[in-house]
Amino acid sequence: MKRCHQELERTKRVHRQHLRQTHNWPIAIVDCVCEFQVGRFRKQKAFGCHRAQCLLCHFDKIFGVASVKDRIRDQRYRDSLDDYFGSNTER
Repeated sequence: MKRCHQELERTKRVHRQHLRQTHNWPIAIVDCVCEFQVGRFRKQKAFGCHRAQCLLCHFDKIFGVASVKDRIRDQRYRDSLDDYFGSNTER
């Protein structure tokens, strides 16, 4: 719930922007499903197509390319192993 509350103002702003650009709101009446779906734009990639098997948007997942977080985590793991085994052999 913390993230939802932190992003509440942005979520409202993006939803109002969508209604203005797509449905000409507040001049015209909005009669669409997206009128009541305020959080539908949360946690989406900027130019994502929303298809899980799209090679343009999800090439890293499909081809097994490690993300930055994964690479950092792997490097920290290797460093901790080096520290552990390096300190054991020096005794």
